[in-house]
Amino acid sequence: MPTPRLLDLLMRAYYRVGDPLLVRLRKRRRLRDWGAPQPLPRLALDLLAHRARGAGAPQALRRMLRVAGRYDMCRPDEADAAAARRATPMMLDLAGCGDAAGLYALLRAHSSRTPSKIRRAERLGYRVGRFALPVHVYDVHAIKTSMAMRSGGPVLARWLLRPEHLARPADGPQAVPEPACPTHWTLWWGVFQPAPGHRNGQVETGERLVAYVKLARCGDVAHYLDVMGHRDHLANGVMVLLHARIAESLLQGDEPWLRGVRAIWYGALEHGGAGLLTWKRRAGFAPARVRLDGID
Repeated sequence: MPTPRLLDLLMRAYYRVGDPLLVRLRKRRRLRDWGAPQPLPRLALDLLAHRARGAGAPQALRRMLRVAGRYDMCRPDEADAAAARRATPMMLDLAGCGDAAGLYALLRAHSSRTPSKIRRAERLGYRVGRFALPVHVYDVHAIKTSMAMRSGGPVLARWLLRPEHLARPADGPQAVPEPACPTHWTLWWGVFQPAPGHRNGQVETGERLVAYVKLARCGDVAHYLDVMGHRDHLANGVMVLLHARIAESLLQGDEPWLRGVRAIWYGALEHGGAGLLTWKRRAGFAPARVRLDGID
């Protein structure tokens, strides 16, 4: 059986059986331990389905609706009680931040050390930017396989994933893609370290990708689909640097496809261990209930 197919089957089985059980076992205690207010704050997010036009837009919308079905994200035709039994989404309310200054005030409120970690990462020479996946396939593979265990448990990719499973490696430079639809897209953002002569297969990049986020937008919400950093660089603050730069871009970016995002969503309160939950708190995420509007 081809490895990508095996990984897909394993993940489908987990989300059908394992994840609902995990949510049921952890939900009440984690809400209590977080100190979450009851009832949870509500966010109304418009998916703007009628505006999903252009390459990649329908796929981004379909994926959003499929994944949201596992979370407390109530559709207009659904009872609140049904959604409340599902995983608790962790949301960063960008609209509540207002601007970059508001974002940093929120980060400092959760940890006074966060801004200094971001500055240290910059002093160490790390930079944040978008990238074309085929150009950095080997770096993404190195990140994914750099640890056998992470907060969510065993990393199956360490044993089952090969670089070509991620994308067809580029045989030359490629431009970073621009979204075809300003309100529905999927883009890759990463943290890079200077590395003269570094190569990804046939492409000399001159820098090494050490952390990445696969970010998908559907209307008002931007979703961290896949977030990971290389083991050797996590202690240097690369993840909080990446998160802060993405949030800043969504708050004050000039490009049309950056405007109008009201919240960033990153997984569930019930997922991961204590370390991941601490990171999410310091990054400004909090449990919420979500109402999804603008669905055709």
